Amino acid sequence: MSPALIVGALLVWVSSVGFGVWYGMDLGQDKEYAKRAREDEIVKKVSDAAQIAAATAIAANKPVNQTIVQKATREVQTNTVYRDCLNSSVQLRNINQALTGAAQPAGDSQLPSTGPAK
Repeated sequence: MSPALIVGALLVWVSSVGFGVWYGMDLGQDKEYAKRAREDEIVKKVSDAAQIAAATAIAANKPVNQTIVQKATREVQTNTVYRDCLNSSVQLRNINQALTGAAQPAGDSQLPSTGPAK
């Protein structure tokens, strides 16, 4: 066997292996593109179905106006005990000023009345 024939056969074999690898990678890439396209189509179908279901559920809601009538509950507090005011004269003056809007003397630990005098 001549060395040229062996080198030629070796070149043919290396070329065929290289072509096979290149072709296989190309097929793998096509398969990946096809897989992604299928997944994208599935996601789109599911998304569309979810939107239609949500729109249908929202459209099915009917507002209901209802008037609730019930007796009012009233609590009356009895036996109220008022204790002496324990604020200092400065604090009492500030409280009186806040209640009436005008400065007043503190007095004898009594808050000014809010109603008519008895």
